[in-house]
Amino acid sequence: MQVDRIVFTGQGIVEIESGTIDTTLQPREVLIETTCSLVSAGTELAALFGTHSKSDSEDPPAWLRFPSVPGYLVCGRIVEVGKDVTSVQVGQLVVAEGAGVWNSHCSHLVMDSGDYKLVPIADGVTDEEAVTTKLGSIAMTAPRVLHPQFGDTVVVFGLGLVGQIAARLAVLAGAGRVIAVDPLPERREIVSHSPGVLAVDPDGPVLRSQGRVGDRLAGFDHVIEASGHPDAFLQACEVARIRGKIAVLSSPHRTLSLRLYDHIHSKGLQILGAHGSVLPAQAEVGDRWTDGEQRRFFMQLLAEERIDVKPLITHRVPFTQAAEMYRGLKEDPRHHLGVLFYWNGFGG
Repeated sequence: MQVDRIVFTGQGIVEIESGTIDTTLQPREVLIETTCSLVSAGTELAALFGTHSKSDSEDPPAWLRFPSVPGYLVCGRIVEVGKDVTSVQVGQLVVAEGAGVWNSHCSHLVMDSGDYKLVPIADGVTDEEAVTTKLGSIAMTAPRVLHPQFGDTVVVFGLGLVGQIAARLAVLAGAGRVIAVDPLPERREIVSHSPGVLAVDPDGPVLRSQGRVGDRLAGFDHVIEASGHPDAFLQACEVARIRGKIAVLSSPHRTLSLRLYDHIHSKGLQILGAHGSVLPAQAEVGDRWTDGEQRRFFMQLLAEERIDVKPLITHRVPFTQAAEMYRGLKEDPRHHLGVLFYWNGFGG
């Protein structure tokens, strides 16, 4: 079967290629026709432009080599099922994902029907909303490691897609105050319409006004660093209260210089990695929140309209415009946030 793909063929080079896949399904496999896929800008731009921390290693992982098919955020329609598939059916809309780390910006996918990354789209949820499901799980990992208490104060640095969702989830988690920080006014404007979130620039006085000068309780209980920028991490250390917690939700690839005593040790800060790999591979008695469980819960939040991701999509284009969109995400982040590719004639 012929398949169209977005391919990173070299550093900064994006092309559209056609290939084939074997559609002779195994008993538990399904064939999915892609309706739309979403760019995860942080990871995809780092891979495309060679700024990922592993890009220059002697033996980089396969997904950071050229050529590669990027992406891991896809929705589609099941068009064929293997003989032993009972959990989903032909015609059903699902969230999908390619093999390995990504391989998802393509017109068709084959997946095992039992893969936790295959999530049926709930009634009333659109493809554009559902395609954010994995980002929802990524963002959900921050409160999962922070363990905020009801009424705690939270600051989110960086309002890309993950930071936008993290700010909204902090409100749902019962935060008493959520401050969302980004230097780009366009991104602050998007999050400012979310109830319970106050958007400010990095120099906003509100970041310095949480408590009185000299008050040992001054500062914020929790900080979520979602920008990947060293300056944001240093500011996170400054605004966190004594014995506060910082969740590193971004995937920072830049070198950071800090003074451990001044920034962390003297305040007793806890720095917590919030990468998806910290989640258990299988549900356990003490912790049932696997990546799969978080994806399904985020789908529930979408279905119940407890979280609104529609404002996050700024561009809806055919996949053939991929090169232009990646260039826009790198050169014009003020106006490019959520870039959605449509496939197979979907999306008009």
